[in-house]
Amino acid sequence: MRRPPYVVPSRHDPVVATAASVIGGPVGRYARVGARGLAAVAAALIALAGVALALGVFQKGHCLAKGWANPDQFWRACYSDLPVMHVTTALADRELPYASVAGSDQPLLSGLVMWLIARISPEAGTGVGAQQWVFATWAALALVLLATAVLAGIALLQQDPWHIAHLAASPVLVVLALISTDLVGIVLVMWALWAWSRHHPAAAGALLGLAFLVRPYPLLILVALVLVGWRQGRERQAATALVAAPLAALALFVPALLLIGDGVLEAARNWWTVGPGYGAPALIPQLHGMGISAPVATAIAVAGWVLAVGVGAWLAFRAVSRPDAVQVAAVMLLIVVITAKSVSVQSGLWLLPLLALSAVRWRDHLIWAATEILHFEMTWLHIGFGSDPGKGLPGSTYSLFILLRVAGWAWLVWQIWSSPARHRTAEERATSTSADPVPAGAS
Repeated sequence: MRRPPYVVPSRHDPVVATAASVIGGPVGRYARVGARGLAAVAAALIALAGVALALGVFQKGHCLAKGWANPDQFWRACYSDLPVMHVTTALADRELPYASVAGSDQPLLSGLVMWLIARISPEAGTGVGAQQWVFATWAALALVLLATAVLAGIALLQQDPWHIAHLAASPVLVVLALISTDLVGIVLVMWALWAWSRHHPAAAGALLGLAFLVRPYPLLILVALVLVGWRQGRERQAATALVAAPLAALALFVPALLLIGDGVLEAARNWWTVGPGYGAPALIPQLHGMGISAPVATAIAVAGWVLAVGVGAWLAFRAVSRPDAVQVAAVMLLIVVITAKSVSVQSGLWLLPLLALSAVRWRDHLIWAATEILHFEMTWLHIGFGSDPGKGLPGSTYSLFILLRVAGWAWLVWQIWSSPARHRTAEERATSTSADPVPAGAS
């Protein structure tokens, strides 16, 4: 029998096989897998992404109908940065968010995306209609971004394209994708990984440098690529990517600083001066009446980044398992999250590219997603506690859900680290070269 051109998950993953019963059951033994090519896989995955985002719009339905107002947006768990920032900054006047007196603590690329949405939105101002247009515009743009990320993933894993469903159809997209502009960074990361796999280190570094202007997490992926690339004998490419990343970030940041002013530094200033925030283990002592000061929290977070890089270097160059870039990046990300000053509810989105490039089973994905969604709901109930203690979640209980979320992250990272040999084959196509052979017995 002719070998299928790519892996069919419903034949190997019990969760996918069960879910496939909705559309007729798992693919049969004699099915013509791949007869319609990768385009059919891409179309199916983009359709699944559209369903996830449509459910996300439905989940935010109360705020979409009534507007994003306190405390309803917390009780209904429909908060979103985009309409809230639109009405609280100069975005309502279609100006850059950093131009207002209050300013914006959004990272530069996130703020620019919000400004672009405000410019193309048919209605300005702070009314409900303007909020609806901003949110609807972002939802449409989010679908385009997610589709673009899916195409990058399929280009990376042409022999295992259905695994990109971990990015396209994750349950966490329903609650997290429309909260912020993080999908912009996700797309840049996916195409950076594709560029690295095609031996375009300058493009890979530049894309990760731009993604850093959305959230700092792409820096960990850059470090992982550089470390593993160096181990594989790709020293020149690793150095090229390492130089291209800051140059690309500065190419956007410096003109913005000169033209807009130091308002673009607000996010960095806030990070250095504020204390522990929502979602972070560092907040737990404060929730129990034993607060950690801002300088101490900052020192712990900085130490966490240093530790993550050190552990990543040790893992990349250790002689036994020779982990790939996805595994190294996942471990580094977990260390940074555990020691962070705050871990926003949408931070879970940054695990999706790593999931899509690993061989994690859907059972493990759903276990992690359950903890992520539960923490999402509990965060808003805890924030609402300040306005109505009778309905909200007290800090002592919220701390349990922070720990549960961390446990979910640790579980998933362990699954990525210990994923089977099929992961190795997929990752070699994505981020490795023949200079780094598969360990004996792995195939």
